[in-house]
Amino acid sequence: MARRYPVQTLFILAQFSFSMLMFGCAANRMTTLDIPEGFVGIVAYGSLISLPSMEKTLGHKYDGPIHEVHLKGYERMWICVRPFNDPQAIAAGAEKIDVHFLRDGECVPVIGAAELNIYPQKKGRINGILYLITDEELLSLDKREHGYRRVDATDRIEEFRFRGGKVYVYEGLPGAPVTSSADKGTYILIKEFRDLVTGACDLKGKEFRDEFDKSTKSCEFPVLSYKDIVWEKTN
Repeated sequence: MARRYPVQTLFILAQFSFSMLMFGCAANRMTTLDIPEGFVGIVAYGSLISLPSMEKTLGHKYDGPIHEVHLKGYERMWICVRPFNDPQAIAAGAEKIDVHFLRDGECVPVIGAAELNIYPQKKGRINGILYLITDEELLSLDKREHGYRRVDATDRIEEFRFRGGKVYVYEGLPGAPVTSSADKGTYILIKEFRDLVTGACDLKGKEFRDEFDKSTKSCEFPVLSYKDIVWEKTN
């Protein structure tokens, strides 16, 4: 004799079966991507979305694969990661500079510039570009990404499972300054840098750009062009 279940139980079982079916379908849609020996994956979510920017960083033409991907568990925002007069840079011999702009006839000092950054967020999801670079190139990228730390994102890529190597992303260091100070000045977002990033997204297509805008918190700091900023070396 067939066992009979209450209607509510049948409904729950049906929901569970459907969920498992959809989970299986999603898993099957993932493609296995082989990472050759001596290579790693890098997820670009800001200026390195621009291929010319990546090639400038590498110092040569990039002819490897380029994949549009989604990074799970992160949120993206325009936030400051270091001041112009970085104490470490000054200690290493860099010249100190005075930066300001005029607002309503008053001189407003500038502490530093806002850059794109990501921070862990359980339900976060952002789009980006996946590159494959060599281990030696990764060390060069580490130097470029001062103010960030490289973290393992191998299991956070929505479209792929990986074999043979790891995938990394650069995450903002804890304790990065996030607010302006009335007595010290303000942070700014440099328009040309913002345009570089959004222009690279535009080249990927409207859907990519729209998703970038929706998954990126807007900048709370003034947006200024280089031509509107005064840069002066100080003794």
